Amino acid sequence: MNFSNLNKVVLTASLLATGFSYADSDRPLLSLSVSQSGGTALNSEGSLDTRTPASQSRVLPIWGDEARARGYDIPEPFGIGYNYMNLRQDVIVDKIAFGSDKALGQNILSIVGVDVGHTRSSNESHMLKLDTWVFPFMNVYGIYGKTKGSSHAQLNAVTLGGQEIANDLPFDLNYEGKSFGGGFTLAGGYNQFFGTFDLNYTKTNLDILDGDIKALVITPRVGYEFIFSPLISGQGNTKLQVWTGAMYQDITQRFKGDVSRLNLPDELDGMMNILPPSMMGNIKFDVEQHLAHKWNQTLGARLELTRNFNVITEFGFNNRNSFLVSGEFRF
Repeated sequence: MNFSNLNKVVLTASLLATGFSYADSDRPLLSLSVSQSGGTALNSEGSLDTRTPASQSRVLPIWGDEARARGYDIPEPFGIGYNYMNLRQDVIVDKIAFGSDKALGQNILSIVGVDVGHTRSSNESHMLKLDTWVFPFMNVYGIYGKTKGSSHAQLNAVTLGGQEIANDLPFDLNYEGKSFGGGFTLAGGYNQFFGTFDLNYTKTNLDILDGDIKALVITPRVGYEFIFSPLISGQGNTKLQVWTGAMYQDITQRFKGDVSRLNLPDELDGMMNILPPSMMGNIKFDVEQHLAHKWNQTLGARLELTRNFNVITEFGFNNRNSFLVSGEFRF
């Protein structure tokens, strides 16, 4: 049923919040964001320099001065970014029930049955992300934004007291809401290889539901960084990080709200209004569902144009389709 989109909504918010990072050195070190640009284009051996000269001392990240003194590339401690995500996935609806605050309405609605077939939801989110490196190996962030989406479900059958009164009904649902939450990223690297672990938790308020949708998203990644001569003189080496990974989602799977907020098919809407509102009462829906798949694979890349600006893109596939693009300014 359309309530599947609700899942996506939160999903999106979480994904956008994902942080990417690694440490750039010949000794392993955990480091949050992907290493920042900086340093001279060539080292003493005439090859591209992978390190950034130590900048002036900063309060954050904690132990940052020590890491820079050992030759590690530490990113600027603060970041602000904009994320856009488009997400599509399948949802399996286990049960749909209707209720009323009137005894007569409750009795009638208790014999209404809905068999939901294939359900596909899609949504897009626009998010603002603020982050800071607390340690050279740990970044924390907060996110806030807006999500808009739709879902399409096929109602196999609608019954009343066990008697089928309609079948093969398309059910489309549109929704929008605001999301907020936060998370952290841990990362480790060796030479130009890196690995990250991102976890975030978000809540989303949708205009068609009562209460919040909660989502936990976990995303592990492994990748490699390529270093090139500076595109902009004096702005450090240009860096390209590429990675592969997976995304896990655990999202609220029970939704409740007023039927009046939904655009029901005529056949089902007629059943909801079989008697006057004074007799039927305030009608509510109660949906139980689960994601068709909790895991999917990802491929992504991050291009660091300067030490202070980078762009990120990531694709999700195999069980869930997603596209993410992000721009980030660090200072």
